[in-house]
Amino acid sequence: MSMLTYFFWLVAFAGGVVVSYFVPEATLSIGGKFFFVGAWGTVLGFVLFTICRKKVENAEVEFTETLNSIKGERFDFVTGLPIKEEARPEPEDEPLPKGAVPAQEALEKLEEQAVRAGFPLDVWKKYSRCLLKDRPVPEVVKALEELLPLLFPKASGILYMYAGTQTDLHKVLAFGDYAISDDVIRPAECASFDAGDIVITDYSNPNLTGGCTHLHHHPQGISFCAPIEGIEEHFGIFSLQTDALPDNESMDDWYAKVSIVATSFGLYIANQNLNMRYKQHSIRDNLTGLFNRRYMEESLAREVSSATRHNSPIGLIMMYPDAVVEIEKKRGRHAVEQLLWELGQRLPGYIRSEDIPCRYEGDIFCIILPGANLKITRQRAEKIRNEISQLQIAYGDGILATTLSMGVAVMPVHAGDAGGLLYTAAASMRLAVQSGANRVIIADALANN
Repeated sequence: MSMLTYFFWLVAFAGGVVVSYFVPEATLSIGGKFFFVGAWGTVLGFVLFTICRKKVENAEVEFTETLNSIKGERFDFVTGLPIKEEARPEPEDEPLPKGAVPAQEALEKLEEQAVRAGFPLDVWKKYSRCLLKDRPVPEVVKALEELLPLLFPKASGILYMYAGTQTDLHKVLAFGDYAISDDVIRPAECASFDAGDIVITDYSNPNLTGGCTHLHHHPQGISFCAPIEGIEEHFGIFSLQTDALPDNESMDDWYAKVSIVATSFGLYIANQNLNMRYKQHSIRDNLTGLFNRRYMEESLAREVSSATRHNSPIGLIMMYPDAVVEIEKKRGRHAVEQLLWELGQRLPGYIRSEDIPCRYEGDIFCIILPGANLKITRQRAEKIRNEISQLQIAYGDGILATTLSMGVAVMPVHAGDAGGLLYTAAASMRLAVQSGANRVIIADALANN
């Protein structure tokens, strides 16, 4: 595109902008002006594109014709005359330039390097697919257990992870012909825990001191210990020991492979940990740790549907701590929150594993009892009321204590659906509060009020 063409295009576009500017708003609104400028620029852009494409096509035609006219000839750039071709040797007979390597030899060298790297690609692909597809932890550990013996030939190793607490590391998997460490260790026994990096120990060094004290079963050769970390959290330790490195591999090779295993597995575990926390936060109440109302409503709908199909009962208990108002008045809201937290910790211990304890709203709790009839639900409510009435909670220089007002409803005796069951249980609880507190009221009593 020539500068003259571009100049005329620019003048035309600027003219459209000026025209739109001076048109009165009564004739054309501001939005209409913007639309006009955009449309005008689009039309001019299409015209400019068409002109440029035409010139490019003409240039291609000229180039093709010139190329065809000289095809098959070589020219002397000094004289401009064609050079007569002479017979040339076949490619296989032509000698290679100095320093060049034949293709076959280069391919063999690449294959040697792949073997030297000691990287079992097929098994690694299976392991990496498990990571990328976010497969369950046992499946990933199984894939890792298949990979490690091939990745580290003639070596033994062990993978530790925390189990519930951050005080002890427990064996998740081990490989090799011999044990190098105990099944359970403390983080401080491994130097990689404090270093936050891979620690290499060469037992042939006569000046060796300290290091990883947990590797006492086979302290010889070379050991690698790597922390399993991700997103600034420590999840475990990967330890490896070999009497001697393979002839075709160096210390750097093994360091790189240990780093790859530890890093990939650490990031996977970190992602699993984040997913678990997200799920817990989405269904758990932040203060009490019990299930929240949203999860309770979903669970109740699910249990009601199941009970309807199998013609089985569902019990529901609503409860209110009677001392909440008094405690808040005398000690403040923080004391009430401490009381609610204590109740949240104890309620699961008073019910069956299949029951669902929830914080319904504010200071009110509820428990869903799948398969429980009226007799079982009432007995469970009385047990909880009796246990909580004896609870003494140390708080500052005093004691927190409360009784419970509880309402009980059972489907299908008192209601035919989830909404009705919630309503009758809540109404029974309010009646218990109005009747003097510290008692269990069955939904049957609502008919008399």
